[in-house]
Amino acid sequence: MNRCLKSARTLFFIAACACLVPAGMLFSSETLAQNQTQRGRVFPQKTQRGTMQFLALQEVSLDGATEPLTPGARVHNELNMLVLTSSLIGQTYTVNYLRDPMGVIREVWLLTPFETTLQPDGSLAPATGPTEKLYGG
Repeated sequence: MNRCLKSARTLFFIAACACLVPAGMLFSSETLAQNQTQRGRVFPQKTQRGTMQFLALQEVSLDGATEPLTPGARVHNELNMLVLTSSLIGQTYTVNYLRDPMGVIREVWLLTPFETTLQPDGSLAPATGPTEKLYGG
């Protein structure tokens, strides 16, 4: 025997929750992550672009010049997951990087082929060549 009466508001709340749970599955984190990788990641404003070869744990060759990494340098792979620099030794990537106030590299993003066509800040790269060829004018 049920001793307490359920109000109409309570029944409406239960029914609304039952409808919203399946709707939440449409926006799963996997779908959102996939859409973000198709659009490209958002990088900080002062990000720079270069070709980086990992030489040692805290040492890289950036556009031909040997430079150190900060002791707590963070390297993000193409899926935006953190990777250890020891697993990248000997490999070369096109990267976006950020320097600390002392001028040492503190954060690195390994770029996807799509992201290399964008500017370091994430905007579209300007068209190369004369505009007459692009627009037929």
